[in-house]
Amino acid sequence: KYVGRKFFKEHAQNAFGAEDPYYEEIPVAELSGKKRGSKRKRAIPAGISQNDQKVLKRVRRRAYHMDMSLGLCCCGLSIGWSAVIGIIPGIGDIISACLAILIVRAANKVDDGLPQIVYFKMMVNVAINFGIGLVPFVGDIADAMYKANSRNALLLEEYLRKRGEHNL
Repeated sequence: KYVGRKFFKEHAQNAFGAEDPYYEEIPVAELSGKKRGSKRKRAIPAGISQNDQKVLKRVRRRAYHMDMSLGLCCCGLSIGWSAVIGIIPGIGDIISACLAILIVRAANKVDDGLPQIVYFKMMVNVAINFGIGLVPFVGDIADAMYKANSRNALLLEEYLRKRGEHNL
């Protein structure tokens, strides 16, 4: 818990690091006739370059497909292709880790690259995801809950948001 709070900045407001990288819940004040819990696409942070916007959109889309695109399974957990691929013993976890590394490499294409600490956090997420996935069955369920790609997309968005605020 301590490492999660200090290193990954996880707390109840961001669903302990597993929030959706592609959609956000509409605040109650902005609902205007829509039902509570409605979602909309996340806005692109202001003050970032066209290239950074393109990279963020690509990373968000890939993370969403890998972690959440297949919807809800029987236990109320949103899963994606990473969880399905991870079911294949041994090789599935390697393929899933390689796809996660491709997402990190895509994120590193922002202007001037990622800072070392952000890149390191992303690679730690991939390593944790890979390590969890190696445990048969239970690891696959925990892997689907951990959502490393979504965490990495949110890390990229947080970094770009701070950089955008600095540019404004």
